[in-house]
Amino acid sequence: MAEGSAAVPSTELLEWPKKDKRRFLHAVYRVGDLDRTIKFYTECFGMKLLRKRDIPEEKYSNAFLGFGPEESHFVVELTYNYGVTSYDIGTGFGHFAIATPD
Repeated sequence: MAEGSAAVPSTELLEWPKKDKRRFLHAVYRVGDLDRTIKFYTECFGMKLLRKRDIPEEKYSNAFLGFGPEESHFVVELTYNYGVTSYDIGTGFGHFAIATPD
């Protein structure tokens, strides 16, 4: 590509996201202090706490944070496992969730 010229995406490339029904739903991270982590995401990134749930019979709690509703926006799911106060680097990641038409 010549220096100084910008690449112009094709019309087809610009239309594809409008037709695609796949969507990145959320990423899950395990955390050692749920309230402190919620405070970080809301105060530093400006995310909103969308919902929080506690599942005592399975010994964990979740919080879902994002910039908009889960039905249409990517969210971060934070999971606190009872009694676990920290994770080694790389061990707190849970999974990515992606929606597909089928």
